[in-house]
Amino acid sequence: MQVMPIKTRIITFEDNIIDVLLEGIHEAGLELEDNDILAVAETPLGTTEGRVVFLSDVKPSHEAKVLARKYELLPEVAELVLQEADEILGGIPHVVLTIKNNTLMANAGVDKSNVPPGHASLLPLDARASAERLRNEIKTRRGKTVGVLIIDSRTQPLRLGNVGMALGVAGFLPVADDRGKKDLFGNEMRITRRAVADNLASACTAVMGESSESIPAALIRNAPVEFVDKSFDTAEMWIPPSECMYMAIFDEWRNKSNR
Repeated sequence: MQVMPIKTRIITFEDNIIDVLLEGIHEAGLELEDNDILAVAETPLGTTEGRVVFLSDVKPSHEAKVLARKYELLPEVAELVLQEADEILGGIPHVVLTIKNNTLMANAGVDKSNVPPGHASLLPLDARASAERLRNEIKTRRGKTVGVLIIDSRTQPLRLGNVGMALGVAGFLPVADDRGKKDLFGNEMRITRRAVADNLASACTAVMGESSESIPAALIRNAPVEFVDKSFDTAEMWIPPSECMYMAIFDEWRNKSNR
C-alpha cells in the first residue's frame, strides 16, 4: 500500500476543493487510478462548505460563559461547543470531552487551527454526503472510480498524540468483520472487527501533518479494502455506549460519584 501526500496552496472560502486537489495531484506528478482512495482533511473541506465561522459573530450564552470559565476556553468557542455537541461529559483546561454523532471527541470538533485568526472551524454537516459528492465529481471529471475518506484527528485514552479518525467514507467498506474467522491456532474470532477506515485515516495523518505542512489530502493506492458502490457515516463505525469498554466503565464511575 502507498500513501502519498498531496500538497496544495492554502484553501479559501471561495475555492472548489476538487479543483485545488486535482491541481495538487497533478503538481505532485500523480494521476488518479481506479480504486485509489482520496483522503481529505475535514477543516479544508469545511472551509469550502461554509463551516468556518467568525468568532466575533458568536454571542456567548450564560451557559457558555460558565463552561468557558470552568475549562479555560474562549466564551465564543464554548458557545460553539454547546451548539455542536450532543453531550458534554467533562474536560480539562482548554479541552471539553464531548459526544457528537455517537463519537467521543474534543470540543465537538470545534477547532481554531488551520483557519484565519479570529475564526473557528466546525465539522462538516454531513461527511458522508461530502465524501459521496467528491467521489461522484471525480468520476465525472476524471472518469475514475475511487474511494473517498473524510478524516479528522483524535486522541485515545491514556495515549500521547493524535491518530486519524474517519468521519465519512464513500466507495469502500469502513469496517472489516473478522468474527467467525480462525486465528493462527484455529481459535474462532468472536468480537474482532477491524477499523479499516480509521486505520487508513491514521496512515494519512502520518504523512499530512496537522500544522503548517499545507497537505490537506493524501492519495492511497493498493489499499487492502473491499470496494463497494456505497457511502457511510459514523453510524456504520460506532458501537452503543453499553458495549464500549471505555464508556461502560465511565458511566459506572459517574453513577457511583452521583450517589
